[in-house]
Amino acid sequence: MLKVNEVLGEVKDLYREVVGTPAPEIRPESYVAFPPGVDPVRHALDEVQHLKTLSGWMASMPKPVAWIPQADTFTAEDAYVIRLEIPGVKKEDLKVIVAGGECVVSGKRLEPEHGELRPLNLERPWGSFERRFTLPPGGDPDKVSAKFKDGLLELRIAVNGFGTPREKNVEVA
Repeated sequence: MLKVNEVLGEVKDLYREVVGTPAPEIRPESYVAFPPGVDPVRHALDEVQHLKTLSGWMASMPKPVAWIPQADTFTAEDAYVIRLEIPGVKKEDLKVIVAGGECVVSGKRLEPEHGELRPLNLERPWGSFERRFTLPPGGDPDKVSAKFKDGLLELRIAVNGFGTPREKNVEVA
């Protein structure tokens, strides 16, 4: 019986890890009998191992984004300019990376505090976001700058020939 309880404990832990909430209790009357010749404990152990493998794969996959900020793009004589609307995002929660011919902007906006208020309708999304922009022809990956002010992130990509693709962190000013 100890083995069964260990397996059930592992299943509940995996459920909590994947779903994010405690596993529901399963009443004994909802149990289903196994066919003759099938060891229920062995079957449960195999299922737990399978779930652990799936959980490991899921952890290595990209996390889904909760929202996508709107962006405007412009061109100037010497640069391309991208402006992203990201109100409510803190500068320290922003990340801008230039890699593989792309400029990737990611970050998160925290869920707003409501205090004693109970929401009736929420239209402003919160959580993780990511936007990817292909570097324009002639865009120099070494000359990408980022400025953040009043909820607007401005990326400026200098144009002066074809740069060599590589990864670079961009400091947000």
